[in-house]
Amino acid sequence: MNITLSVVSHGQRDIALRMLQDILRLMPPDVAEIIYTANVPEQELPPLATGHIRLTMIRNETPKGFGANHNTAFSHCRTRYFAVLNPDLRFERDPFPALLRGFAAPERGLMAPQIYSPEGRLENTARKLYTPRELIRQKLQPANHGSDPDWIAGMFLLFDARAYRAIKGFDEGYFLYIEDVDICSRLCLAGWTLAQAADARVVHDARKQSHRSLRFTLWHIGGMLRYWTRVCFWRYGWMLWRRSRHSKTAPA
Repeated sequence: MNITLSVVSHGQRDIALRMLQDILRLMPPDVAEIIYTANVPEQELPPLATGHIRLTMIRNETPKGFGANHNTAFSHCRTRYFAVLNPDLRFERDPFPALLRGFAAPERGLMAPQIYSPEGRLENTARKLYTPRELIRQKLQPANHGSDPDWIAGMFLLFDARAYRAIKGFDEGYFLYIEDVDICSRLCLAGWTLAQAADARVVHDARKQSHRSLRFTLWHIGGMLRYWTRVCFWRYGWMLWRRSRHSKTAPA
């Protein structure tokens, strides 16, 4: 049992409860603890048969951002691996054995499963460098770069806790959105690698709030501007460009 799961609910208690029930039904032997953060006041969870899995509750007096909540949860982590989960995921089978196998790769700092929609469509969660050009291309022609991603969307990220600790976790300057792009960039700049496991999958019953709310849209735009004006974006872009040039000039 060497994984701690961090789940943050923003008033999504009923949605999160379904995911918790999925996990506890599967009772993954690799999971030691679930840290559940209620970011805003919500009804108590009902009694759950947690078996060997410890359930830790955190209730915030003041709402925090995505990264700040998971960083707080990480301060309670005593396991080798730390997973960040959206509350609107559904688990049909245990993805953790396949994900843990991915850490056999040298300097692997992050693994993620393939994410499917409830209709069975593979979502494009493994992506190329987050630039204005790539953002437009993804809108016009979505593609999942699972074999060679530059970053992975943050609905399910399994970190080696040593890597998470080394880069000091999420940048809490992002309130919501783009913090996943940022942490993947800093992880790779620090010498770690990331990958998406082809043989691990979960379902994401997404609530596209940023498409309906001005507040969420502004958080999204603010996150993009913060990322594009920070040194790590330019350093990561330079690193990826040099790697691409090297692969093109290397002898076959």
